[in-house]
This record gives sequence, structure tokens and C-alpha cells, in this order.
Amino acid sequence: MDALEYVVLDSEMADFYDLNKFDPMMENFAGLFNIVLDNKLTFSVAAIAYPTVDPNGEEVWASGLVYHPLNRKSKGVIDFLPMAHLNREAGSSEQLFITEGMLALLGYTIIIPDLLGSGSSKECMKSFLMAENTGRVSYDMHRAATQYIWDEFRVRLPAETTIMGYSLGGSAALATQKYFETHHANTVKVKEVFAGGGVYDLPVAFEAYAQSGVSGYPAIPLAIIAFDYYYKLNLDYSQVFTGSLLADDHYKIWLSGDYTAEELKEIIGTDLHGYLHPDFFEPFGQQNSEIEKLYPFLQENSLTEGWRPKAPIHLSYAHADIIVPAVCAEVAAQKLRKAGGHVSCAGYPGDHYTVGYLYYIRSMIHFLL
Repeated sequence: MDALEYVVLDSEMADFYDLNKFDPMMENFAGLFNIVLDNKLTFSVAAIAYPTVDPNGEEVWASGLVYHPLNRKSKGVIDFLPMAHLNREAGSSEQLFITEGMLALLGYTIIIPDLLGSGSSKECMKSFLMAENTGRVSYDMHRAATQYIWDEFRVRLPAETTIMGYSLGGSAALATQKYFETHHANTVKVKEVFAGGGVYDLPVAFEAYAQSGVSGYPAIPLAIIAFDYYYKLNLDYSQVFTGSLLADDHYKIWLSGDYTAEELKEIIGTDLHGYLHPDFFEPFGQQNSEIEKLYPFLQENSLTEGWRPKAPIHLSYAHADIIVPAVCAEVAAQKLRKAGGHVSCAGYPGDHYTVGYLYYIRSMIHFLL
């Protein structure tokens, strides 16, 4: 398979005045941005598709977005990993303008893979939290985007990149750093990583969810189904799910990718006791055998073990987060420091969404300075 093969799905020229296309809320800051940004900047945004592999090694065409300045030299490369979207139609490259692309307004080249289950690969099972595959899909996107920039603009991108992401994108950012540094350190250099609100150590996260019994985002069942599918665990879901999610095999319909997170949350709620088997809330070793089948693979996909990060990592999290428990960042920082990594970790007042919104504002400010 040619790793540099790609096709252009769509492209458009844009400029500073397309600020509201990224996020309508950004119009509130238009006056400020007009002062600090180059309002003469024009840039290209393109959706491309490229070949990669799923967690089983099967070839699949994935997609993503590439932003690149047209009338200015690029200030650098940022690989920005996307937030989670349970609906297969949401958050994909079909939109062209998404929040993760906002730093293009500062004159950077931004590379955003859809990851599996969105865009061109929307018929695939989402490979939720599968670290190695996330890194591989991101790397193949990075290579395809590099080739696209050369073919289209005759610009060779530098080998150095900054990696960013919030929520699922935070987890994916760390997975991408690990993959780049452990598999391709000679071809791409990670400058630094800004990961916010992510799940980095899966056993720690599952334990935290079991203790709190609450999740404000209904992704746990989908992650379980994805692990079952790709690792061929042959789970007996009567020992994993309960309530209406289990009744009449509703999980097959509700987790099919046809529902948004908000729609699914309306159906099953935020109380994990309402849709996860009672044994989920027992300590490891006292759970049933079906739930315990998951744990070796949770450990395998944790991002806090088995490597020493080379690039500095900046973790951030929300103090009042019921979507991704704060302990995920705190424990990750401790373990990665112990492994020899240079890791900062900062918590902020507010919930997952409030701190997420501030993550993007802080990113704009950081790259302006």
C-alpha cells in the first residue's frame, strides 16, 4: 500500500472573515481578533481521503482536513486531533470548517484526521481509545497531508509538529505522540503536546467511572462494543449491559452511529447504573468474567505505560468534569513523569465543556504570543 496515496474530496479558499464558520461563538471575539490577527490572511482548506488500516490491519480509506496559508509562509505544523462524535455523520471532514481548524487563522498548517468511524470511514466501527491504531491513522494522515501540500503548493512542510486535542482528541493527541516517537522519530519530530480533558489510562478511568456511577457522555458502551468487535472478545452482553440498553438488543440500534450523543443521553441518561451491569461497579477480581475480558485490552491501550515521552506534554482538565474524570489527567501526569517525561498538569474551574471552550481560547492566545 502506498502510504502517500490520497484523493482530494473537497477544497475551498477562505480568509479571516470566515471566522464564524469555525464556531459561531467566535463572532463574539471578532473585534479582538481583528486587532491581533492578520485580516489579510487567506488560506486553503481541503478534505482529503487516504489509505490506512483498522485495528485488525485491514485496509480502509480514512479522511481528514488540511488547512494551509496561501499568501503567507506557514508558521509551522499542528496535528490537531478531533473531539468525539457518536454520530457517524458529525464532526467529519465533510464540514470543512471545524473548531480544531481555528489556528489556521494564525497562519499555521493544520492537519486534522477524522479517525475511524467518521468521514470516508464512517461505515467502520469507531476504534474508540485504541492507542496504536489512533496513532497509525494520524500518522498516515500526516504523511498524506504532507504530500498534498507539496503537490498543490510546492511547499515542503518541516519535519517538526505540535500535537493538540481536547476530550477524545486529548487522548488521541497522546496516542499520536506515542506513535510518532516510538515508530517514526526519524521522519517526524514532535515539538510539544497540548492534551486536554482526555482519557489516558483506561483502567484508571473505568475505576473512576465505577466509583462515581456517572458519565455525562454516553461513550462507555460504544467503547466496549468497539473493543469486543476489534479484539473478537465474543462478549455476552447480558453480563455487560442492563436496563433498556440491553432489552431487545437496543444497544445494536442505539450504538449504531445513527444517534448523536445528546440523543443517546436522552435515552439512557447519565447514571451508569441504569445501563451497565451491576458487576461493572465491583472491584477488579470480583467482576464477572465477561467484564474482566476487557481489562487486558484496557491496559494494552493505556498511554501511561511502556514508553518515555520525548516532547514536553501539557495536560489540562476540568475540576468539575463528569465526562472525563479529573483523576485521568492527574494519574497520567504522575506516571509519565515517573517514566521520565516532562509533563505539566493544570486543572481549571468548570465542567468539561466550559474548560474545553477555554482550551481553544488559550490555544489561540498561546500561538499569538
